[in-house]
Amino acid sequence: MGRKKLIVCNLTFDDNETLEQKVLSMFSPENLINCFSEKNYESYKKVIQHENIQLILNDAELMKTIFAFFENNLNTSVTSSKTFMHRNTLNYRLDKVKKLTGLNLKLFEHAVVFKNLIIINDIINSFLKED
Repeated sequence: MGRKKLIVCNLTFDDNETLEQKVLSMFSPENLINCFSEKNYESYKKVIQHENIQLILNDAELMKTIFAFFENNLNTSVTSSKTFMHRNTLNYRLDKVKKLTGLNLKLFEHAVVFKNLIIINDIINSFLKED
């Protein structure tokens, strides 16, 4: 009986690899770039280039706040304390994201979607630099 192999997006994983190794390989920027088909690329690009998404991604202060919020496990109290930001200011900035995108970053599922938008934006920007 041979070893079982898992094939995802041209990556092959053996049974003896840890879950951590599999996940890190699958979601490495290089592999994600290789998995993008022309159709997917254009779809993602269209979403990322939406005016409201770009307003957020190009707002350095807002992005700094979002990254701090993510680093502090979506905890507003800890984030406001560690960033020396009034809690109302933090909530105002998070509400701005919700107003522009419909994503409530206080909800885990929405935070994951937004984090993926950031990653996809980075990937698309790397594609654009190559062109």
